[in-house]
Amino acid sequence: MKGLGTLIAVQALLSTISGILMSQMSLIGKVGISVLYSEYGIFKIWWKTAILLFVIQLVLIFALWLIKRLLGRRLAVTATLLVLLFGLVGAYFTYVDFTTTSHRMLKETFHSGGYLFWGSWSLSCLYFMIVPRRGKRVSRVTTEPPAEPSVSASAPTDPM
Repeated sequence: MKGLGTLIAVQALLSTISGILMSQMSLIGKVGISVLYSEYGIFKIWWKTAILLFVIQLVLIFALWLIKRLLGRRLAVTATLLVLLFGLVGAYFTYVDFTTTSHRMLKETFHSGGYLFWGSWSLSCLYFMIVPRRGKRVSRVTTEPPAEPSVSASAPTDPM
């Protein structure tokens, strides 16, 4: 596919930005992670968060690539739309979580990092829906019968 390397590079950049934004959470969020929710400690260190988000994006890109490569066009678009819908539902639940639970105290930069992740998810899905896959090479089919081998002048002739 054309531009797949560019998509991966853009995802690396967006994951880095998202990791930096998420690591800039509020003091209350950092204390909460340190004291109560130590399993979320990865979100305090920007590069670990960026790597985690980038790995998730790479898995998504690989899955979408397989879908596009193995399924027919109509089925691939349908499956990609389902993955996009899953991402939009994830973004909605992230919004609900950030506005109704104690996560609203994590600061807007943390929220922006979460929304940027789902935006990156949607970008990958849109890429695989828009960019056409490379067509299979088809050999030329001719309807002419094969030519008879010609006798070269240097070939010996049989004097019978």
